[in-house]
Amino acid sequence: MDVGAPFRYISGSRFGRLTGRTAFCIVLAAGVPIMGNRFASKTVQGPLLLLFGILALAQPAAALNADYWRGGWRTPLGDEPHIYYFVIRGNQVTGAYCRSCSDATTMGFIDGTWDEKAGIAFTVTFANPDGRIRSVDNQQAMLVEGRLIVTGDAASIRNGKGLTLVKDPRRPDPGGAPAYYLPPGTPPVLPVARPTGGGGGGGVAPRAPYWEPGPFRALRPADVVGTWIAASFGPLGMNKQIFTFVLVGDRLRGVVCGRCDNAYTLATLEHTLIVGDTLYFDIVHQDRGEIDPPIFDRNIAARVVQNEMIASILGTNVVIDPANPPARPEGRTFTLVGPIAPEGTRGNTSEGIDVWGPGTGSAVQPPPGRTPIPPESGR
Repeated sequence: MDVGAPFRYISGSRFGRLTGRTAFCIVLAAGVPIMGNRFASKTVQGPLLLLFGILALAQPAAALNADYWRGGWRTPLGDEPHIYYFVIRGNQVTGAYCRSCSDATTMGFIDGTWDEKAGIAFTVTFANPDGRIRSVDNQQAMLVEGRLIVTGDAASIRNGKGLTLVKDPRRPDPGGAPAYYLPPGTPPVLPVARPTGGGGGGGVAPRAPYWEPGPFRALRPADVVGTWIAASFGPLGMNKQIFTFVLVGDRLRGVVCGRCDNAYTLATLEHTLIVGDTLYFDIVHQDRGEIDPPIFDRNIAARVVQNEMIASILGTNVVIDPANPPARPEGRTFTLVGPIAPEGTRGNTSEGIDVWGPGTGSAVQPPPGRTPIPPESGR
């Protein structure tokens, strides 16, 4: 690809919320390996008995729309981590999978369909840093009593059992605006009061305008691939915001997270488009955000100079026309520093570290004063 040539990725069309009703069924073909450890006794032998065991536990439930399926899911705290993020638009599904979302080498990307009877049928595609496809896993997800049961042929988890996913029980720290959650019935988190001035009552000095250290470069996908760390907003440490872009074939896809083992503090980066020196992308919210319901795309425009990505928020749910892209807004920007090559993030994980907040250690049960999100909220 020539330097400066437009690079476009539009992942799926943009549909409104789906409010159809949902029925449940589970079908497991004999001989097909499945993932997880919750719904089969260790003494049960053979795929037929396993099928009967799972079906016996899959009791009829009230029909549930796509808001009960979308967003972030993970294995229960204390289990081997597997994190999924499903973006549902109409019956089209995109998203991301990772073992550790701060380790780009564990990251795969989801494409599939959602059906009220068949659940989510999808593939997870893993790519090398140069974009070449390394493997594609076929998987299936079904809701059973408020939990998502994933089956399929993933090479890393062929253990003869289904993988059980839950909504993360940990509430992210309150911010400056209300945070709304899905699935329906999950209570919002209200904002906390923030100081209005600096020490001594002198207020907060205005930030100096950005002074670029050189010319912004004409971008290619290779200039973007890797992990970028937000350096100008939010804390560093556990809750730092990490943006990772991966080349999958000829498409840029990505994940943003912080902390990166909580499925509620995770989103995909989609609708990626490069025009000249500007990268456009969306942070796709599906189950948490300041808008009620929290299903929206936050649109970003960014340029790169040296190892800084200078980004601006364009708005929400803006469709970018590559022939006539919007101008970058004046005013406050935020800075990401990178990129760190995928191999440089290998082994990064926060799994099991201060699970419920600073100093709480590896215990999966919440300490006094921390209220988990009920696992069956709204179901």
